[in-house]
Amino acid sequence: MARRVILSVGTKRGLFLLESTTGRKRWKVTGPLLKGWSIPYAVIDTRSAPAVHVGASHYAFGASAQSAPLRSLKFKAAERMPEFPKLNPKAAKFAKACGIDVSPKIWNITPGPAKRKRVLYMGTAPAGLFRSDDRGKTWEPVTGLNKHKTRKDWNPGAGGQCLHSIQIDPQNEKRMWTAISAAGAFRTDDGGETWKTINPGVESYVGAPEGTDAYT
Repeated sequence: MARRVILSVGTKRGLFLLESTTGRKRWKVTGPLLKGWSIPYAVIDTRSAPAVHVGASHYAFGASAQSAPLRSLKFKAAERMPEFPKLNPKAAKFAKACGIDVSPKIWNITPGPAKRKRVLYMGTAPAGLFRSDDRGKTWEPVTGLNKHKTRKDWNPGAGGQCLHSIQIDPQNEKRMWTAISAAGAFRTDDGGETWKTINPGVESYVGAPEGTDAYT
């Protein structure tokens, strides 16, 4: 059983880590880390030597994935960031008309399968899925999802078009689910090569396009 409880708290002014024992009566606060960066997402990966992986945004430098050993908290930015996907023309027009922010952001960083200790997945806005095989140093697109046949029908949600959720099957490392606002949920059973929509039974939003597998 873990003897430490650590919360990662992302803010517009940096990252804070709150640490306590399992009793959670007193908390030690560390931070702000990454001063000057807005932190939409942070996760602590404990599959090997514990590390903190952060999705950061800056008004001048844009979006950046950064990582640090939990012991030292010395962050390093990814050596190679991918090019995020662009909104389709219809979605871009909708976002502009509604004043929706379309600047690139990292919405999610998820540790990969338990046995693949170097693998991380990243979800972005505009919606895209990326994979790192070297603990966040470099990232490559998961093209099976990023170029899905339904992408032409993906719209922004009120908070922007983002891939906000990633879930890996603990019993089958090739099976994974993702959720995208506002395109629905997708599933792969072959490690990301191919993806299918899994939206049947989910109520579509008002104004969702008809005749597409992205919405049901």
